[in-house]
Amino acid sequence: MTKTFLVAIDGSDQAWKALDLAIDIARLSDAELAILHVVPYEVFPEGLKEFAKGEGIQIEEERARFHEGRTLADAITAEAAARAAKHGLQCVKTHTAEGNAAKEIIAMAKSKAVDMLFMGSRGLGEVRGLLLGSVSHKVMNMAPCTCVTVK
Repeated sequence: MTKTFLVAIDGSDQAWKALDLAIDIARLSDAELAILHVVPYEVFPEGLKEFAKGEGIQIEEERARFHEGRTLADAITAEAAARAAKHGLQCVKTHTAEGNAAKEIIAMAKSKAVDMLFMGSRGLGEVRGLLLGSVSHKVMNMAPCTCVTVK
C-alpha cells in the first residue's frame, strides 16, 4: 500500500525546509505527497507576507481577505508542487483549506489517512507558546500520525 505524506506549508522558511525534507523522504519511500495551505481568517503571518511580496501579490495589511488568501494559496502550493516535481516526485496533490490552521491540518491528516505529517516550527517563546499555543504544537498533540517539525 502506498504511503501518504502531508506537508503543511505557510510560506515560512521553516515550512519550505519541512517541504524539502518531506520530498527527500517521499522519494526514498515512494510515497504520495499532499501539500496543504490553510488560508487564515486572521492577519497573515510574516513569512506569507514576504512570499506575497516576492510574488508581486498585494495583500490587505489588517485582515486577510478570501480572494487574496486564495491567490496566495494557489501560488504557494504551485511553488511547492514544482519543487517536488523538480526532484522527481510523480504523485503530488495540492490542497487549500480555509480557517484555523491547526484544525484544518488535523482534519486533512485524518481524512487522507496520512502516514506522516511535515510542518515548520515557528518557535514561539515558552511563555507565549504556553498561553496561546502554536499551530505546530497543537498539531503534534492531536494528529493521528507521526509528525515532523522543522526549524
